[in-house]
Amino acid sequence: MKLEKLKIYVEEKSINGKPIFKIKPIEVLFNPNRIEISKVGWTQGFGGTLNPADQPANLSLELFFDTSLVGVKSSDLGLFASPIPSLSLLPDITLVKDVRDYTKEIYNLTEKKGDLGNRPPICKLVWGTNTVLFQGVLKQLTKSYTRFLADGKPVRATLNCSFEEWESPETTQKKLNPIDDPIRIVRRGETLSSIAAEEYNDPSLWRVIAAANKLDHPRQLTPGQRLTVPPLPADTTT
Repeated sequence: MKLEKLKIYVEEKSINGKPIFKIKPIEVLFNPNRIEISKVGWTQGFGGTLNPADQPANLSLELFFDTSLVGVKSSDLGLFASPIPSLSLLPDITLVKDVRDYTKEIYNLTEKKGDLGNRPPICKLVWGTNTVLFQGVLKQLTKSYTRFLADGKPVRATLNCSFEEWESPETTQKKLNPIDDPIRIVRRGETLSSIAAEEYNDPSLWRVIAAANKLDHPRQLTPGQRLTVPPLPADTTT
């Protein structure tokens, strides 16, 4: 089975408030071994009443980079671990690149972009076949260098990233004021998870669409297929 890398699709421009992503994503060097998603659903008010928190979800992950391991066979590394293999496995050290060449693309996602109205770009994290894990803005990043060559060039780094959920105005309106059941035409490569991520900003809600369309085989979508995307019930939580 082919190893799928975590990819980050970056917003290039915005049309009518909807992000348009670059075709070529940022691909991580090594997949993370842990991803955490947190969300506050309710807060306690006066008299013990529970009120919707209306706070965005957050995704946290640590990304590992080591340019001295680039080109080493995955069977020698285990891919998800970070020990230094025997020297016989390593490439010519004089050819090892500066790790900042790999980390700067992600680091720069925290910066404002003038063509986006002086805000950072919206990012879509995808892992596997069109499986959208999260969509949001890189809110915070901590970069650590942990290995250097004799000339001071950093070759190993970790990035601790925290993304804050972004929700389109259409999705917010759909949750607050559901009026009808829109029809969606399936595009090539789409899955119920990717559609739920786009429509509801939560890929785990694919079952809502599957149930509304009485799909016996939810993984078998065909391009051109018509789907009803119902409004979310008021008590649906993500």
